[in-house]
Amino acid sequence: MRKKLAYLSTAILATFMATGAQAAQFINITGPSGTFGDDDVTCAAGTTGSCTFTRSFEFITPAGFNVTSADISSIISSGNPLTDINFTSVMLNGVDFNTLSTGAQEFRNILNQTLVAGGNNVLSVAGTTGGNAAFSGNLSFASAAAVPEPAAWMLMLLGMAGVGFSMRRKDKTTLRVRYT
Repeated sequence: MRKKLAYLSTAILATFMATGAQAAQFINITGPSGTFGDDDVTCAAGTTGSCTFTRSFEFITPAGFNVTSADISSIISSGNPLTDINFTSVMLNGVDFNTLSTGAQEFRNILNQTLVAGGNNVLSVAGTTGGNAAFSGNLSFASAAAVPEPAAWMLMLLGMAGVGFSMRRKDKTTLRVRYT
């Protein structure tokens, strides 16, 4: 629960800290963390009602890291439907984010997603908007110990069984005493 609240508060802060000087669509990763978003999600001229949008962000997993957690948020501004975003899907390498809330306050996250260190990744965001909206998110990277594959476990178990078998099969020398 505390983790979710931390992600939520970070997402809210990131949303309000976005400046107009940034490019519309951005991704910025430095070391073990990063941000992404679009502060200018607009509909085509002449569109009435809501429109759909899709944004893709490509990034390389920072060296030394192989796990990420991420969150994304959009908050309707002053009840204005033009600034509302409804996410239809948020995915990292084809894996869906968890939906935490929908409606005027959209929040989604993904926790402990395994990545390839130094590998290419795609974060895609799709949804609908009234035409003058923004969203932002955060990425945090960590290192997780590698888990051996089943074949490695089997080889290790066979090796231990072999050692145990050889210890049990020691030649037993018997002492024979003969009296004449």
